[in-house]
Amino acid sequence: MCCLQRLVDTSPLLQAKLDVHVDAEPLKDSQPERVVQARAIGSEPSAASGEAIHQDILGAATRTTRSILQSVRDRTRRLQRSPVYKILTDTTQPSHAISAIVVSMVLVALWPNLINSQQGGDECKSERLDAEDGRGNPLTQIAYLGSFTIHFGAQIWMTFVSGLALYFSLPRHTFGLIQEVLFPKYFTLGTGLSTISLVSFVELRRSTRPELAGRNLAHWDPVDLLQIAALALTASLELFVRLYLAPPMLRLMHEKHRIEADVSIGQEVGQFDGTDNGYLKRSRHYKTTHKKFRQIHMTTAILNMVSLSCTCVHLLYLATRVNI
Repeated sequence: MCCLQRLVDTSPLLQAKLDVHVDAEPLKDSQPERVVQARAIGSEPSAASGEAIHQDILGAATRTTRSILQSVRDRTRRLQRSPVYKILTDTTQPSHAISAIVVSMVLVALWPNLINSQQGGDECKSERLDAEDGRGNPLTQIAYLGSFTIHFGAQIWMTFVSGLALYFSLPRHTFGLIQEVLFPKYFTLGTGLSTISLVSFVELRRSTRPELAGRNLAHWDPVDLLQIAALALTASLELFVRLYLAPPMLRLMHEKHRIEADVSIGQEVGQFDGTDNGYLKRSRHYKTTHKKFRQIHMTTAILNMVSLSCTCVHLLYLATRVNI
């Protein structure tokens, strides 16, 4: 307790005062002595001036992380200036390709149960059952639980904590710039995590119930099919938002900010003050941009809530099966 109290006690630092000593001797008598004292002080290392600023492990780790991120950022900027990157980002074909790749990965994982026409599982191979009480591979369990919990936590934080707290605390344009950084990363992370959850869930069901390994997916239990549909819908919606809704929404936001900045609007906190501005009312371009932005933004918010609802469906499934 003493060590903890000493660690958190900041009163000496906040209440420290500079001791001022007034010399009562005449200036001419004390001047030589002060010069001698100054030379003596300058010749000896002082604790205030000679000692280096305290550095801990966290500070060193922060500097190392910053240098690594700076290196990655420099490489990213060089990549963004390349012709290949411009081709990939200026057209919609890469989005179609990424969607096809993700769907193909899911189909590969589900392929044995999609092409198999077997309805029963009594004659399935019993050796597929894992040796550890039918719980499946530990790495698959870690991938499944880790991806699902991280995804659910990110959804709750982004939807109900981060977005609301920043919107009602920062100027609207500043909030928009922050969301510009977070939105693509959020939906990219969600797509990857929900895809991992889907694939690992199917693999775990095959391991814990070997009869399902040779059974057509249409003949699985309805509860399992509901979970597969929920996870697949979550991944599909987040992939759709990331590839097809987020880029145009951010472009429209930039255009809105540019027009609003010209009339000194956008620094308000937690509200929109442009409804009564005469210039914005007369600008057909701004009204069209604002309307389109609101439509895409509302669609994104609805799809995000649908995705969160699907995640809650799977959370309920886990809650009814966890035994501690």
